[in-house]
Amino acid sequence: MKSLVIGWDSRWGQLTKVWADGSSTTGTYLPYGLDCSGFVDWVFYNVTAGEYIIGHGGGAHAQHTYCTPISWDEAQPGDLVFYPGDEHVGIVGGRDESGNLLIIHCAFSQNNVVITGRTGFATIARPSYYTEK
Repeated sequence: MKSLVIGWDSRWGQLTKVWADGSSTTGTYLPYGLDCSGFVDWVFYNVTAGEYIIGHGGGAHAQHTYCTPISWDEAQPGDLVFYPGDEHVGIVGGRDESGNLLIIHCAFSQNNVVITGRTGFATIARPSYYTEK
């Protein structure tokens, strides 16, 4: 689901009918929240004070199209990482004490925003937002 609210969205957690095009959960009722691409959109929207939505309303694949591929060694906080086929997206948050990437993402399987390593993420890209500024 998408939430374009600055800060906390008071709808989060309320049972809401799913309306996402192409989603297997469309028509069911789930607690209102964010999927992975919705979380990324919400973060960029909040960081830019409501001026920028990275995926322009689309999902992870749309977000990927607004990025330039980079190497893993070039990773910086704010870069995006993607599962194969753009099935999932996360944001590089930094590195741990050993130099391993820390990825912030909304994990449906854990019903939460989590910080993990890069396991599962196949590609990394820099949002064009940074070069447009």
